[in-house]
Amino acid sequence: MKNLIILVIGIISLGLNAQQIQFLDLPSFFDREFEISGLTGNEKNLFLAAERCAKIFVIKKEDLTHIETIHLNINDIPNGVEIEGLSLFKDFLLLIDEKNGKIFSFNLKTKKLITLKPKGIDLSLFKGRYGIEGIAVDEKSKVLYLLREKNEKLQSEIHAFSMSEKDGSLNLNYRNQTLVQHKDEKWRYTGLSIDYENNTLLCLKSYYVKGQPHLDKTEIDHISIDSLSNKNSKSNMLLSLTKEVSFMRNSFATNIEGIYSDNESIFVTSDNGEGKKDCSQKSMKTIMIRVKKH
Repeated sequence: MKNLIILVIGIISLGLNAQQIQFLDLPSFFDREFEISGLTGNEKNLFLAAERCAKIFVIKKEDLTHIETIHLNINDIPNGVEIEGLSLFKDFLLLIDEKNGKIFSFNLKTKKLITLKPKGIDLSLFKGRYGIEGIAVDEKSKVLYLLREKNEKLQSEIHAFSMSEKDGSLNLNYRNQTLVQHKDEKWRYTGLSIDYENNTLLCLKSYYVKGQPHLDKTEIDHISIDSLSNKNSKSNMLLSLTKEVSFMRNSFATNIEGIYSDNESIFVTSDNGEGKKDCSQKSMKTIMIRVKKH
């Protein structure tokens, strides 16, 4: 694969299998300030969400070729959006907007974008700082999981919703909340994905100290789906990417915020925002890491 850069090969233990960590070289236009904060995929492609400019980039898993840009019509949202996560369910691309506390559904066939209104919870209470940061869908059980990165008690919140379809649209009904306690205020969850093989949620975890990038940490926790309920849940670290991400600090943006897992690999990517808030401006290039499971 021409876009594969094995700058560092890390062998770690996930269960019983040795894993290989690889850096993937994204197309050159990912050196724009897209602030990729959401990542999902299907059998052939990966979908990367630009946080502020309402675009979803579609690239091939095989060689990372950019094949499509999905432009979201959000003209009816006067104060803009901050897309922090996305997930696929059948023909629906589901997106979360941290700024406004909303879930959007984009129909890949009709190109129609609508706002979902879950029953049983007001998501607007989570808008703004420390808002909703990740989304994952268990297609087998038709359950949607929504991640709030952190609350005032230093807990990440995982909210579960039952899903149903009617007349070409999705309905969400609130089920429960699970709390995950962090050690201190420097830790937070920044992304969410389903690992079907192990029946777990994968939670992207970040440790950040302003002005001290040498202290930054990136880890992936796993939580058994069977343990999710109206109580606290114990998370366990699956692997650390801290050394690998730190190694690339001078060449790539390393604010890791997107995660997606399929049967073969775990992919993570970074938000390359530098404060310009302009998708046309040059910025440090977005990083993409693949952890091969087998």
